[in-house]
Amino acid sequence: MTKEQGAGRPRKSDSKLTKQSIIAAALPIVQQHGVNALSFRALADQLGVTPMAVTYHSGSKAELLADLVEAAFRDALGDIGGRTATERARLILVRYCTCALRNAHLLRAVLNDTSIMGPSLYRITETLSQNTKILNDGDKGDVLLHLLIDYTHGFVLSATANNDNPLIIDDFLRGLDWILDRVVSNDESTK
Repeated sequence: MTKEQGAGRPRKSDSKLTKQSIIAAALPIVQQHGVNALSFRALADQLGVTPMAVTYHSGSKAELLADLVEAAFRDALGDIGGRTATERARLILVRYCTCALRNAHLLRAVLNDTSIMGPSLYRITETLSQNTKILNDGDKGDVLLHLLIDYTHGFVLSATANNDNPLIIDDFLRGLDWILDRVVSNDESTK
């Protein structure tokens, strides 16, 4: 005779729900439909568990969003060593922009609530800052850093504002190269 499991919390050995499985289920929802489409009930239905089980593993919605931001941007920086500061800055921004285009809803969420900005985005910003300081004579006040970040965010928000938008990464690169060319030209003219 086998003992049936009663009501209540499932045994840990029976539970296949993990934070990673929740993130894997939640990320496509947010990428396609936005942050407002994300709910513990929708995730629970998709994962075949209760909303309380999702909450138990993921924490609050803000904590889940922070985890999604981290998962979405974790690999955006990649390896950038061995190039000039201009090439590194360009590569950082191209990779970030490409990732941000896929995750525009999460970018909007971060811009609305910077508390969900995780280590990956801080790492991208710090690495870009190191290179703008080289390019712009110390980049006093982080002017070049902010210009490049604002340009990138503006492009992503504009490119993803509606489905009929014809902007592509090549459009981003034209503007980025224009900015970087002027910084390098100005820097060389002062030496």
